[in-house]
Amino acid sequence: MNAREADSRTEEACRLCGGGTMPAFSAKILDRYQVPFYVCGTCGSLQSETPYWLDEAYQDAIVATDTGAVRRSVICHTAIACIATILKARGRVLDFGGGTGLLCRLLRDRGFDAYVSDKYAEPVYAREFVLNLKEVVPGSIGLLSAIEVFEHCAHPAREIGQLFAVRPQVLVATTVPYRGEKADWWYIGARAGQHVFFFSPAGLRMLAEQHGYHYVGVRDFHVFSRAPISGARRLALQLLLSKWGLRAASVWMTATQRTGHSEADFRYLCDKLASGPEAARSKK
Repeated sequence: MNAREADSRTEEACRLCGGGTMPAFSAKILDRYQVPFYVCGTCGSLQSETPYWLDEAYQDAIVATDTGAVRRSVICHTAIACIATILKARGRVLDFGGGTGLLCRLLRDRGFDAYVSDKYAEPVYAREFVLNLKEVVPGSIGLLSAIEVFEHCAHPAREIGQLFAVRPQVLVATTVPYRGEKADWWYIGARAGQHVFFFSPAGLRMLAEQHGYHYVGVRDFHVFSRAPISGARRLALQLLLSKWGLRAASVWMTATQRTGHSEADFRYLCDKLASGPEAARSKK
């Protein structure tokens, strides 16, 4: 038995809560590595062994098999608009891990002062609206979105802790909760190798408590609010984030669509190109 095989049989501490873990199953990652997965006995979350293959997995940041990326951006643009309205989130929106910047562009077109941050992907739809998380003044973000980000975090306590550290009024995440699935679970994304930690419902509630936020989970949407969420607003979130609620909201938003920031952004970009690359955005 080589050193890696020996390590794979060693139980690992939970990378979210530090609790003890038990072997769950193993799966072949990137079609070559047989990787053990562990379930936490404290928070119930699932994790791979410490992922040593991530540099290889992120050679292509946008996975070819992620055929739902555009649809997800459209749905999440509707969901975020509903959440921001219900919870009265004001100020800038930051889409962390925003990939191509499509969601950022959709939000700007809706009228949000939205920016994108992603260390792996080129934000082709929002190149001039990039905001580095390290540059954010704590408390200055109205809503921070992390769409399909949590499951990518090799060390979630630290990495997701950095998102909460900027103290957004509201943090909106999407991730599929782990509820005891086995090695054939589609969400592991074994061929891509980028999903390495899977939150249980209890783990998500624990995350909120650790950072002093109030939590509402509806399907794969997870809403964390600094302010308490009243019963009426909790019910509104549950209704609007349901499948039928989002469909109804999408129809309403299409019918009431305005130009948002699209025309102003167009004029700004034209002026910047005319002024040369040294021109800086005055709003930043």
